[in-house]
Amino acid sequence: MINRQTVTHLFVLFFAGLLVFGCKQGTTEPPQAPDASQAKADLVFDWYKLMAKLELRNNPQPVILANNRNYAYVGVGLYEAVRPGLRGAEGLSSKLYQMPAMPAPAQGQDFVWGASANAALASLFKQLFVNLSAADKVRIDSLETAYNDKLTAVAGRAAVDQSQAFGRSVATTIYNWSSTDNFNLSSQGYVLPVFPGSWVLTPPAFAAPVGCYIKDSRPFLASSLTATAPPLPFPYSENPSSAFYQEAMAVYQSGRTLTSDQRDIARWWADAGGAGVGVPAPYHTLSIVAQVMASKQATLGQVVEAYAKVGIAMKDGPINTFRAKYQYNLIRPVTYINRNIDPTWVALLATPPYPEYPSGLVGITAPVMQVLVREFGDIPVTDNAYGWRGSAPRQYASISQMMEEQSISRIYAGFHYPSTQTISLQVGRSLGNTIADLKLLPK
Repeated sequence: MINRQTVTHLFVLFFAGLLVFGCKQGTTEPPQAPDASQAKADLVFDWYKLMAKLELRNNPQPVILANNRNYAYVGVGLYEAVRPGLRGAEGLSSKLYQMPAMPAPAQGQDFVWGASANAALASLFKQLFVNLSAADKVRIDSLETAYNDKLTAVAGRAAVDQSQAFGRSVATTIYNWSSTDNFNLSSQGYVLPVFPGSWVLTPPAFAAPVGCYIKDSRPFLASSLTATAPPLPFPYSENPSSAFYQEAMAVYQSGRTLTSDQRDIARWWADAGGAGVGVPAPYHTLSIVAQVMASKQATLGQVVEAYAKVGIAMKDGPINTFRAKYQYNLIRPVTYINRNIDPTWVALLATPPYPEYPSGLVGITAPVMQVLVREFGDIPVTDNAYGWRGSAPRQYASISQMMEEQSISRIYAGFHYPSTQTISLQVGRSLGNTIADLKLLPK
C-alpha cells in the first residue's frame, strides 16, 4: 500500500479545466504528478487573445523582430511553468543553448498549474513588452486576478498562492536569461558592402538597414549559431540572357499584370498600414497558430508544447534568416529593375529595409507553420487575421497551401525573386522539422 503522505492530490477545476498537482513530504521516491496534459487550455488562449488586442491598437506598431523575440521567450516560459504537471514532460534546459536550469516546485505543497501559467504569462508579458501603457498593464492585472479568483474558489488560496509564486519564479528566470541574449536592433556602425549586385537602400523611404546584427543574438538551438541559407543556384548578372536577369524580369512582368486577387494576396500577407489598418507581427502568425489548435481541440499539454516549439521557431527563424541576408547582401528587385529593365517601375508595396535573400516573411513564418504541420497535421486552415476590420477570412486546403501563398505574395509585392522564395521555403521547413523533432512530451 502507498502511504497516505505519498498520495498526490488531484482536483478538476470547473472553469479552466486545469489540474492540481501536489507533492507531499516524507516520500522515498520522486513524486509522480498527475497528468495535466489532457486539461483544457482556455486560460492560455485568453492570454494570447488579450495581448493581441493590446498590440493591435498600438501606434506606432511594435518592431517586428523584437516582437517575435519576445513571444519566443513567452512560449518557452509558458511550457516550463506547466511542465511539472505534465507527466513525462522533458525540460527545455537540456535542449536549448545556454538555457539555465528552471526552478523546481517545492515538495510538500499542492500546485494549481493553471495559476502557475497565469502568473508566468502575466509576468512575462509585463517584463518583455516594454511599450505597454499603464492601461495595458491594468488589463493584464485584471485578467490575472480574474483567473486567480476562479481557481481559488476550487483549489483554495494557499495552493493558488504557491502556484503563482512558482510561475513567477519561472518567468523571472526566463526574463533574466533573455536579458543576456545580445539582441541588437541598431544599425549603428554598419557599412553597406559594395560589389556587383550588392544591396542598396530602397525607395521610397531609403530607410536605414534593419537587422544587420541580429545574427549575433543568442539562438535557442545550438545548430542556429552558424546556420545560414545556401547561395542562389546562379550568379549575379546583368546580361539579359542570364538566369538572374530572367528572375528579375519575372518580378517585373508580374508587377505589371497583377490581378486584383494577387494584389489582395500581397496586402493580406504584408500586414502593413499601422494601427487600425494592418496587424503587428507576429499577430498574424499567432492567430493562425491559435486557430489550428482550436480546430484540433488541442489539450493543455498540446498547447504548451506547441507554443514552446513555435517560440523556438520565432527566435531562430529570424536569426538564421538575417544572418544569411547580410551574408549575401543581395540587391532587391526594385533596384535591379530600375537599373537594368525599366527606370520607372515601382513595386506594389514599399520594399523592407534589408537585403533580398533569403525571404524575411518566409524565413520567419515557414518554421512556425512547419511545426504546426508536424504537431497537428497538414490540415485545412482558416486565416481570419483581419476579421476585426470586417475582412472575409481566407480559406486554405492545407497549411502547406497557405505557406505557398505566403511565399508568392512577396513576388506579387515586388520584394523577391522567385528562386528566393523557393529556397526560403525549403530552409524554413527544414528548421521547423528540426524543432518539431525535439522530444518534450510522450507521444
